[in-house]
Amino acid sequence: MNITEFHQNIEQVWATIEEQLETQDCDVDCDTQGSVFSITFEDRSQIVINKQEPLLELWLASRVGGFHFSFKNNEWVSSDGKKFWDCLEQACAAHGESVHFR
Repeated sequence: MNITEFHQNIEQVWATIEEQLETQDCDVDCDTQGSVFSITFEDRSQIVINKQEPLLELWLASRVGGFHFSFKNNEWVSSDGKKFWDCLEQACAAHGESVHFR
């Protein structure tokens, strides 16, 4: 994956997150500033997702921890095999919102 593809992929990930949160009527606010996408919950807690261009990685930080994902076999996967979408669903649940991205 080259840099352009990386950015396009991440932009699509962020769009999907925002769409699904809205479609599933979650009480959250989404914000993008530069390379950082944040989801803010009613209690003001956050999930932060950012792109790490030098490493071509997607990072997620929340109450359940921090994860680094690389794009392998057409999906974002951590070094220990965790899938981004599964981790994001678990993170949202830990912040009080039940949402499904797949």
